[in-house]
Amino acid sequence: MARGFVNDGLVESGEPVSAINVTSLVDVMFCLLIMFMIATPLMSPEGKEVTLPAARGETISEEEFMTSVVSIDAAGNVFLGTLPLSKDPERLAEELAKNAKLSDAGVVFLQADQTVPFDRVVDVLVALKKAEIGEVGFVTDPNPKRLEAMRAGKELP
Repeated sequence: MARGFVNDGLVESGEPVSAINVTSLVDVMFCLLIMFMIATPLMSPEGKEVTLPAARGETISEEEFMTSVVSIDAAGNVFLGTLPLSKDPERLAEELAKNAKLSDAGVVFLQADQTVPFDRVVDVLVALKKAEIGEVGFVTDPNPKRLEAMRAGKELP
């Protein structure tokens, strides 16, 4: 009489069991899950460290931020992620147009230090337009209290 107990792939009646052993599949899935949990935080986009101006507005998710970040530091240097680009507006437009990372991205995010003159930001915007970058998002600090604390030399979470 078959009790449904599987021993070596056979029930006690001697007939083969038509069940799939998923133990190894579960092991592989857990390994993949752990790999993605470790790798995901490492894939966040990085840009040149700048002090962002404070602003009110809608915040965006990490997925929307992508890897296409153009930064302008306090000295007016332009970076794509952490890669330095030309200061000359004409060469900057050429370098941006040649970059495959920007052509694949839907939106380019521009973050500029709050001390950068506005004409330098406009130069970069014109270069992005010449490079046929369709959408440009401005990165600001959504927490003005954090900015005030940074100016006072304090650190907020």
